[in-house]
Amino acid sequence: MALIFIGIGIGVYRVVEDNIMQSLDATLMTSAKNIRDENITAKRSPFKGSRYWESLFDDFFGNQKGQIKAYAQLIDTSGAVHAKTRNIRVRLPVSRHALSRADQGQESYETFILPSGLVLRQLSLPVMKRDRFTGHLIQVASSMTETNQTLKSVKRMLWITLSIGLIISVMFGYQLTRWSLRPVTQVTTAVASLGINNDFDKRLKLPPAQDEMRELMKTFNEMIDRLEDAFMRLRRFSGDVSHELRTPIAVMRGEAELALRRERSPGEYQESLRTVVKEAENMSAIVEDLLLLARAQGKSITLQSETVHVEGFLTSLVESIKPELDRKEIDLKIVNEGKETLEMSPGYFSLALKNLLLNACKHSPQGGVVEIKVSSTYGDTRFDVIDHGEGIPPESLPYIFDTFFRADTARNRGSGGVGIGLSLAKALVSLHGGNLTVESTLGEGARFRATIPHGDKFDGFAVSKKKKAIEMVPSARPTMST
Repeated sequence: MALIFIGIGIGVYRVVEDNIMQSLDATLMTSAKNIRDENITAKRSPFKGSRYWESLFDDFFGNQKGQIKAYAQLIDTSGAVHAKTRNIRVRLPVSRHALSRADQGQESYETFILPSGLVLRQLSLPVMKRDRFTGHLIQVASSMTETNQTLKSVKRMLWITLSIGLIISVMFGYQLTRWSLRPVTQVTTAVASLGINNDFDKRLKLPPAQDEMRELMKTFNEMIDRLEDAFMRLRRFSGDVSHELRTPIAVMRGEAELALRRERSPGEYQESLRTVVKEAENMSAIVEDLLLLARAQGKSITLQSETVHVEGFLTSLVESIKPELDRKEIDLKIVNEGKETLEMSPGYFSLALKNLLLNACKHSPQGGVVEIKVSSTYGDTRFDVIDHGEGIPPESLPYIFDTFFRADTARNRGSGGVGIGLSLAKALVSLHGGNLTVESTLGEGARFRATIPHGDKFDGFAVSKKKKAIEMVPSARPTMST
């Protein structure tokens, strides 16, 4: 604001100064031309009759009342004064600049500071005869005392008014800023109190105005919703982990304590040890799945991209889950309408599809049908896994990919699932730059769709690419899902 006001002040002052100087110069030029034209009209030679010039000056400048106090003289190039006004008390200088312009028949304006301190604005007008310089100059000068006083008054007025304006602007701007930032202070105070003692129930009150501050508060509330949801998921995850690990630990401890209560036969000891080993394997599987899930969700897994034949990939995938298909007499139908080859990390992507297929088999009735459909669009390939089981309740759909979530806890525990499979499948598909979604109608089954893009870059991770096409041989163990 200060720079703007300074610029305005300088601009106004320059405009006023320029107008005043133009007005003064116009007055001097009018006076000099009138004297010259009067001489030409009288048809008298400028080389004769110096008294005529004196009378002419006196007639023109003798009655100055309330006008510009002008001085005038007739001077030649040698510096000799032929006539001058009676009020002149100083010697008007003749500069080389004025003489050079007079030779060209041009007037010159100059400002002089005399030894006495008087400031003069002077016009030197050449006397011409037949378009030739006669060697005489009509010099008209005026003191700039009143002009300078006027400019000083203008400058003083500008300093005062602009300073007052700057002070008012600063005060008003300060108050406006405080008023404008008051909602920010309220937001800061409110946000600082959120999350204390793990309390995420509070929300910011939205202002009535439909402005940027309302959008900011709305965004804060949405962020708090996500934080609360993440915190609740983390709390539920911690409880589920503790619960899932507590069961095998309790079984192992119970078997060991039971075996140590009295002497037993070698067969009984072996049976107890087999129970302990089985529960240890279950607990180890849970820990390994959680570790793989954490690495996948943290994107710390480097994918090895390979060119995979889709037909061979699906054949190997079916062979890996054949025991589960045979156990429930599931009829698996495969419809491949996609590309012949795909770029993927076959081990990890196969593990994701295995979990989806095992989940579909688990929720299908004995002797039911499970379908896997492959289709390609311009930019991606879709793997749809469809079952015709009991379906997923609508209230469970938002949480179906949460770790340890089970829509039917009793049934899933009986079938061996712990609720990690779908979470791991989604994380592994996301590593390929894709997405895993679900659609379900209660009582009619569910459709899980894994979509991965074409190309050799997954989710921003540069991956190595093998040149030759191979058939995928699964190496990773599937995880029982919800």
